[in-house]
Amino acid sequence: MPEPSDSDRRKAAQLSETFANVRLVEALERGWEIGFRCQFCGHGKTWRRDVMLGRARGLLNCTMTEIQAKAVCPRCPGRMPIMTFNGVLYPANPAKARWDVMNALLEAGLIPAHYGYGHGGR
Repeated sequence: MPEPSDSDRRKAAQLSETFANVRLVEALERGWEIGFRCQFCGHGKTWRRDVMLGRARGLLNCTMTEIQAKAVCPRCPGRMPIMTFNGVLYPANPAKARWDVMNALLEAGLIPAHYGYGHGGR
């Protein structure tokens, strides 16, 4: 089977409009798990709540498009991973989800207002 072209890789990595503009902190609020799969070697990884509040905390205000542009495979120099999410698109109780994410941010030593939560937030 021939190697995919650059345009084939771009198409495979294209994010849906709904997913592309979601910030990582919003994904945390919705309880999503973010999946990454390298288009070159096939290596996959998943970001759950612990990763979002830990190693990826510097990306909390970034959109999925921005994260995808920065992502590099840990096993090969592959870029532009295929990204997916697992979870509900919108929480059943949005007010509780907002409070839960604010508490999670505080517990992680982060200031919720820096991410648009709290007074004057979104």
